Amino acid sequence: MAIFRGTPAKKKKTKKSIEWNDSDAPDAKGKFKSLSPSSLASWLIKTRKGNLSKIISSLNQQYVFNRQKKPSYARKMKTVMNIVRKRLGKKKDK
Repeated sequence: MAIFRGTPAKKKKTKKSIEWNDSDAPDAKGKFKSLSPSSLASWLIKTRKGNLSKIISSLNQQYVFNRQKKPSYARKMKTVMNIVRKRLGKKKDK
């Protein structure tokens, strides 16, 4: 016999837990989900004024917070990261 709870148990925060950080960049208003990877890369470069660290940080945040629940969305963020690095002339760090 299964017992169901009304709400799922929340995970306890630890020192290594990640936290959401809002940036001073313009609000995307759904652009991360609606735009194609190429269009999203162009929009990010334009709105973040070519600042690679700001762009990668915002994409990485989307990746980390969605990799478990929405793996296809997380893969899209990785694709956009690679496009941005290529357009800005930076090689992927390993």
